[in-house]
Amino acid sequence: MGNCIKKVLKLAANKVLKKKGSLVSGFTAFFSSLKLTIFLLITLALVSIIGTVIPQNMLRADYLKIYKESTYTILKAIGFLDMYHSWWFVLIMTLLTINLIACSWKHFPRTWRFFSHPTRLLDKTLEKASVPALVGRRSWELLPEDPASLLPRLEGLWPGRWQWLEHAGEAGPELHYAAEKGRWSRLGVYFVHLSILIIFAGGIIGSLFGVKGYVNIPEGEKISTFFTYGDQQTSIDLGFSVECRDFEVEFYESGGPKEYSSDLIIYDNGKPVKEKIIEVNHPISYQGFTFYQSSYGAYGGLVDLELNFRQTGLVLPLKLEVGRPLRLPENWGWIEVLTFEENSMRMGPAVKVLRDPGKGVKPYQFWVFLRFPKFGEENRKTSEFCVFKNIEQLYYTGLQVNKDPGVWVVWIGCIMMILGLYVAFFMSHRRLWLRLAPNPDKPERLQLVLVGNANKNQPSFELEFKAFAEKVKVWD
Repeated sequence: MGNCIKKVLKLAANKVLKKKGSLVSGFTAFFSSLKLTIFLLITLALVSIIGTVIPQNMLRADYLKIYKESTYTILKAIGFLDMYHSWWFVLIMTLLTINLIACSWKHFPRTWRFFSHPTRLLDKTLEKASVPALVGRRSWELLPEDPASLLPRLEGLWPGRWQWLEHAGEAGPELHYAAEKGRWSRLGVYFVHLSILIIFAGGIIGSLFGVKGYVNIPEGEKISTFFTYGDQQTSIDLGFSVECRDFEVEFYESGGPKEYSSDLIIYDNGKPVKEKIIEVNHPISYQGFTFYQSSYGAYGGLVDLELNFRQTGLVLPLKLEVGRPLRLPENWGWIEVLTFEENSMRMGPAVKVLRDPGKGVKPYQFWVFLRFPKFGEENRKTSEFCVFKNIEQLYYTGLQVNKDPGVWVVWIGCIMMILGLYVAFFMSHRRLWLRLAPNPDKPERLQLVLVGNANKNQPSFELEFKAFAEKVKVWD
């Protein structure tokens, strides 16, 4: 009875182990599948295109300028508005990471055998499996008294690390010599896989501990904080201050901006520590924060206007600050420059003026253009007009602020990938074997057999092998 119970338990245990083994093998086969790799890479490429086409981390008001309310709601629910932090994007990256590790784990033992158990014996199986062009033979007189004496001659013909061993063959004692070059090139693909994982790690570090935002700095002012993107704007303290000492902008004749730059000074503990004039694609960095020239805008200034009264011909010169109304003398009411535009209606610089003549006259607004001084005079609908003479414009510089502690990890991964790709595609594992054994046709003599093998760039290695074989064939 006891033996029967033991047999039943043993059979049950075997079934459990087989089932467990099948699950493990199925799991490994799925995650090490090349089809899964291709699917994940195509998916990653497609969603990256989507993340490029759809602006990321904008304000809700800005999205509603582009999309309808319903479209905005759907895109936000899917995660397309903050794609690189969405759960499904993290899932894709996680699956790709597991896939790379599983593929490497599956094939690495076979590769490692080249290092732990290199093939030193040129047996009949290896000889028959070799490419005919990489096999050479010649007759030899006798075995050398000291087998190691052939090593210097072989190293002179092919500068690899040659080793030898004795083998008891079927027809008599045999000597086997073997050498190789570029053995480590077989690890190139694993180096590439590791570099990808390091790049992923750098991206995760940047996503978790990095921050991106923006700040607007008026000319002559300092800031020590900036705001993150999106509707949930968060104020981030820099730990130092940044001053925009000057802002310069150049315009085309059409009125559009040609180029612009900001003269920035960084202060730490109240002392200037760094200064640079930044432009687009020429940022400034300090303590892990990088400031990019992103945009600019006008926020005010002093405007020189001439107020002309048609009936009396009186010209009243005025200097107005944008956004601040001015009371005129002699009960002539109020006047205010509401806004300034650099290229209004593609007609160049212009100001929008609010005029309140008083005395029961309804206030009205009108545009005044710097390049068209007679524009207001030709408009006869009002009893007065303005001439735009000049503006001392004040600007603010718009900066994108980025702190990414994982960027150096990503750079290390990129450098490793370049090196790994070079090793994987342009270097090869080349091996040579030489066997001295009794000649089956002439037992009194020896047969010298040469065999070569290369895992890549076979045509080039065939030329190298032929040159080596020709030198061996003329040996004394």
